[in-house]
Amino acid sequence: MSFEFLKKQFNEFLNLSFINKFIVTYFLSWMGLSITLLISKLINPIINVESAGVLTTAKYEVISTAVSSQMGINYFSIWYSYFISNFLACVTIFLVFVILPYIYNRDISKGKSTIKDYFDVLLFFYALVVLNPLTGILGASLSFSDLLAIIPHGFFEYAGFSISIVLGIEYSIYKLPVRGEKEVWTKKQKIKFLLKFLLIPIFLFIAGGMETLDWIIVNYAKENGLSIVKTFFEVYYNILSSLLF
Repeated sequence: MSFEFLKKQFNEFLNLSFINKFIVTYFLSWMGLSITLLISKLINPIINVESAGVLTTAKYEVISTAVSSQMGINYFSIWYSYFISNFLACVTIFLVFVILPYIYNRDISKGKSTIKDYFDVLLFFYALVVLNPLTGILGASLSFSDLLAIIPHGFFEYAGFSISIVLGIEYSIYKLPVRGEKEVWTKKQKIKFLLKFLLIPIFLFIAGGMETLDWIIVNYAKENGLSIVKTFFEVYYNILSSLLF
């Protein structure tokens, strides 16, 4: 697969609607996680890849310590720690894309860069965050059965993650279009953008509570010699039944 082919596909991606960009990014994010997890597990016996995830682990521990010092160590403190950690990651991703057009606008006006350079950097950062190598590295030591704990809360976590990427991209090409004239957003468009952004903390808050529960389920199943898959099914079936009926 050549770089020119990727550039062509990315150019078509930029022309998609928000919903379609989200669907593509959501799918690619899960695929990126699967690829990095598989590669990390394959090379971990040869090279200790887990050391590369120290920064992410340290960030969570700092947040967790700060939250637990105020709330104590309980279900909700772990929930909020996951939420804050993931939300900060999504905001960071969004801000990276927000900053790019300002940097390249200045450089292009000074003749130091071109729109082509800007497009290539957008593609590079998009590919990097979609592959999400740090998350894959952190899961290198987990067994395949333990990885089931990623799936339930992952549906919501990766929704928030994907929205932050897509909104970052949309803001970038709004401030500095890769082609054509710059459009002016109406007040309605700005409000819609803000409402979409608010979906990020909503999805991540749900994911934070589920992530805490998911690891409790995994540990409970392992300690009691139960099937992890069956335990997950029974717990979530009972939760949904109590909510719906």
